[in-house]
Amino acid sequence: MLNTNTVTEDAPACCAALFPVTRDCVYLDTGSAGLAPAGMGAAAAQFYDVAKTMGYNGRAIWQDRAAHVRGALATFLAVEGPEIEFLSGTTDALNLVAHSMPWQPGDEVVFAEDDFPSVRLAWLAAERAGATLKPVAIPSEAERTEALIAAITPRTRLVATAHVQSASGTRVDLDRIGQACQAQGALFVVDGIHALGATPIPLDHVDVFAAGVFKWMLAGFGLSVCVLRPRARAMLRPAYRGYLNPDEGDGFRFAHVNYPGLFALAASMDLMQGLGWGTIHRRTSALVDWLAEDLQDLGIELAAPPYARAGVASLPVPDSAAVQRALAAQSIHVASKGPLLRATPFFYNSREDIARFVRALKGALR
Repeated sequence: MLNTNTVTEDAPACCAALFPVTRDCVYLDTGSAGLAPAGMGAAAAQFYDVAKTMGYNGRAIWQDRAAHVRGALATFLAVEGPEIEFLSGTTDALNLVAHSMPWQPGDEVVFAEDDFPSVRLAWLAAERAGATLKPVAIPSEAERTEALIAAITPRTRLVATAHVQSASGTRVDLDRIGQACQAQGALFVVDGIHALGATPIPLDHVDVFAAGVFKWMLAGFGLSVCVLRPRARAMLRPAYRGYLNPDEGDGFRFAHVNYPGLFALAASMDLMQGLGWGTIHRRTSALVDWLAEDLQDLGIELAAPPYARAGVASLPVPDSAAVQRALAAQSIHVASKGPLLRATPFFYNSREDIARFVRALKGALR
């Protein structure tokens, strides 16, 4: 657990102007979609301004912006720039891997049976090719990492997991799972959409990392980051082919990408790099810790173990959908995830936001 004394209770001073909606509501739903900072529309419009005045002659400007973002992401994730591809979404990236793998009958695909649908369903392509899907029951959140590791066998060809489980908020141990995969020659694929921007991401033992940028990266829909490490590139045969990769050896970049989205992502990354990623991660962790602390007065514990928390704070409540609606009526925005109520704070939230949420929750549970 973080020492919250090192984090200010108030949001950074810039947030009131950058995120004006936070003056009028408590927004604890970044895990569904992050708030767009002021100026994000203008950032995306830069692409159209270039297209309006230069047409295709402006392509070097678009491509330079893509290169800028790729470099910033490479530094942020501690990977090489050429390992990063841009796709339309996390699900797009997972399906790219599923259709690019040379499956053999008897191959096994391991994933948690309660993971997000995209993490489970992308591998139906493997099943059609003769592979066996191996959904893993998770006995408890504390055993999530261990359960996945225990399911890996010499026949395992691929293991897929969310870094942070979308409902419970449990962060799995990527290093341990990745090492277990490497010991059996299996590819390790990670859905990182509930981690990217919210928490540090160790990719030393990850082969594929995919994440959309509309949550804690604050950059809107229609764009995702896909990191394909050397083991993945050696094993996969590109399923998406186009004029940029006419030969199989040309890699995975097959056509133009979402340039307006990249202009927006560049702006959001510049903003957050200015604040400092370490500061942002510590603040997000502190907000979750403050919530866990305040919930003790209600006799409620977060679903994720303390050592495995990131930016998703989920708590069991009766009829979470009704509670979510009651809170929304008070301009407090969270998400209902089955039996769990999910709060997903970010750096634009304050200690008072957390306290206000818990006070309203107490009233809703009476």
